[in-house]
Amino acid sequence: MAGLSPFAAPWAWWLVLGLLAMGAELLLPGAFLVWIGAAATLTGLALWLFDPGFIGAALIFMALLAAGIVLSLKVFRPRAGAGAPNRLNTPSSGLVGRAGLLLEATGLEGRARIGDSDWPVRLETAAEPGTRVEVIAVQGVTLLVRPA
Repeated sequence: MAGLSPFAAPWAWWLVLGLLAMGAELLLPGAFLVWIGAAATLTGLALWLFDPGFIGAALIFMALLAAGIVLSLKVFRPRAGAGAPNRLNTPSSGLVGRAGLLLEATGLEGRARIGDSDWPVRLETAAEPGTRVEVIAVQGVTLLVRPA
């Protein structure tokens, strides 16, 4: 049909949807819409070059999406150092080495504000409330601290 717009072609829809998904990734970063957008864009280019039909286009899209997700997991996943345990989401992973303020102390026990949270602490040496402390270890939900 001579009067049809190029956007009536399925490949153009794939390209537009792919570019929209990648643009949405800029507004909602999460590194997932980018793979949907890349797969859709490449599917549109494949449809432009040859016509595999609906089933073929769906299979191309799913294969490209799966490849993008596998690639992102292999390349962008944080790794522990050689021989080191993976400390992702462990209490000590983000607390050891951080400084805070001792709020109260009774002997070697007390509470300290580290970041935006109050924690029960065990002091390495006695200190007065108001002292800056540094986290040196995590024991359950109690932080072992020393004066900074």
